[in-house]
Amino acid sequence: MSHDEDRELLIRVTDTKDFVRSVLVEDNFDDWKLAQQLGEFLIRIDPEGFLGHLILARACRHQGDRERAMHEFDQCRSLIASGRVDPSEQMAFAPEFEKEQQILLSDEK
Repeated sequence: MSHDEDRELLIRVTDTKDFVRSVLVEDNFDDWKLAQQLGEFLIRIDPEGFLGHLILARACRHQGDRERAMHEFDQCRSLIASGRVDPSEQMAFAPEFEKEQQILLSDEK
């Protein structure tokens, strides 16, 4: 993405009412492609960023790309296991991480 595309993405995200709550807490959003783009952007600027991988996992699941959703979720697990996730970030997003884990693992059965 170019600088202008990144800027446009961030404008769209910030203009979306309750973006974070809709995507992470409620797991109910009208534009999962936008959520995917934000997750990819966050990972591009911080490949070890937990939040980017979590958003991308959820967005991919909602778009039917279960394989990529599992890959991104596994990235989240690896980051936690390696201790590279800030404890406050891990604690803040633990409920969403657990919810995503339950949904993805239940889909495996």
